[in-house]
Amino acid sequence: MKQTKCNCGLNNKITCPKCSRIKMVMLLKNGNNHLKHRRSNGRYANPVWYSHLSKNRKPENVLINSMYQRFEKSNCKPFTNKLMFFDNQTKQHLTSVTI
Repeated sequence: MKQTKCNCGLNNKITCPKCSRIKMVMLLKNGNNHLKHRRSNGRYANPVWYSHLSKNRKPENVLINSMYQRFEKSNCKPFTNKLMFFDNQTKQHLTSVTI
């Protein structure tokens, strides 16, 4: 059964890197490394958004559409080439959207 709360121990309220169902990776355009996140090993990583925990019971396509709509309203759109969506539990690629 899909959960609606974070129960991995991180106690996140809205999204969780372990408990959220869908992961969206923003592939940035060249020259936008200042928007990437620096990892502990010193390398840079593209921004990642996770689906809302309260929506985990909804179908994948509904989650992907709502994440895309939130992305459309954000200020990240001019800097993004492509969005990639993954199932966060199985790590399987679901779909991609070219911007």
